[in-house]
Amino acid sequence: MYRDYGPKKVKFFFVYKTLAHPELVDHHVQPFTLDERLKHARLAEKKLGATIPWVVDAMDNRLKHAMGDRPNSEFIIDPEGKIVRKRAWSHPQEVRRDLEKLVGPVEKITKEEDIKLKIALPPKEPAPRGKTPPLVRPRMQAIVMKPKIEPKARPFYAKLRVEADNALLTTGAGKLYLGFHLDPIHDAHWNNLSDPLKYTLDVPKGVNIKKLEDSAPESKEASDCDPREFLLDVEEWPKGRTIRLTVTYFACVGEKACYRVVQEYDITLERDRDGGGARGAGAGFWEPEQFAKQMLARDKNGDGKLDKTEVMGLILPHFAHFDKNKDGLLDSEELKVISDWLNYHHKPGAPMEPPKKK
Repeated sequence: MYRDYGPKKVKFFFVYKTLAHPELVDHHVQPFTLDERLKHARLAEKKLGATIPWVVDAMDNRLKHAMGDRPNSEFIIDPEGKIVRKRAWSHPQEVRRDLEKLVGPVEKITKEEDIKLKIALPPKEPAPRGKTPPLVRPRMQAIVMKPKIEPKARPFYAKLRVEADNALLTTGAGKLYLGFHLDPIHDAHWNNLSDPLKYTLDVPKGVNIKKLEDSAPESKEASDCDPREFLLDVEEWPKGRTIRLTVTYFACVGEKACYRVVQEYDITLERDRDGGGARGAGAGFWEPEQFAKQMLARDKNGDGKLDKTEVMGLILPHFAHFDKNKDGLLDSEELKVISDWLNYHHKPGAPMEPPKKK
């Protein structure tokens, strides 16, 4: 479309926003500075190989909020600045139909095989992954944390992700996840020949958390890039009380430069609407039976099938494609096919091993 409608003075832009699923594709984590977000966008540009210009959102995510907080939305804006088309989830075929109506058809449609993109391979990891078993954490949501950024200090080679389960968010008692994930854009890895990562929590009066300090298990590897993760029990955390976290770790950049790093964060028990949904280990695999059952929970009229009003998200724009018998409904077998498609074509990260058949 960019090649077809660019000559017709239609301008296209990719909008780079906060990560919808941190930890997954290429293990990227949420950036802390605008410079880091710009580096993310440049890496995405190289990986896609497209020449469409990019617009990068500010660190307060003002553009994301103005666009409705959707992870993959699309908008068509006329020359007067009026939004004439918008979708919560992008759908290229519908965009082309929109442009045919608004601008006019093109004489020859550019096909996928006609495009030769210069796609860059992802950078090589500075150290191996998969050496430390991932922490199996329950369904959780990101909460607000603010890193204490010193202008002349070392980068946050490892970045904190904090999540709370529903019980903790609603009652102030539940599970708290602390995950320290190396940021690939800094090309750093853990120095396991030194002391392992250690965190310390400074909590105000009225906050009761078990294990106010802890260290990651020692690794047999000299270095690796696996996250250092902790799951804490919180007995009491009243709203409005801020926790100060201090983390100490040893990180290496390249083969020779290694640093002892001490960094701080303030953590608040408040849902972070810009934190994205990290899915932890095993992200990207949907078991067909379980997926179909989960989707059919949206079956409002109890007929065992889903119509267009009963689906949402990524499936909706592709509804007609998966409706193989063209009855306007998706049954259990058609939903199982969707799970295969999600696993193969839209996996956000490396899939976990499928459940073994009994």
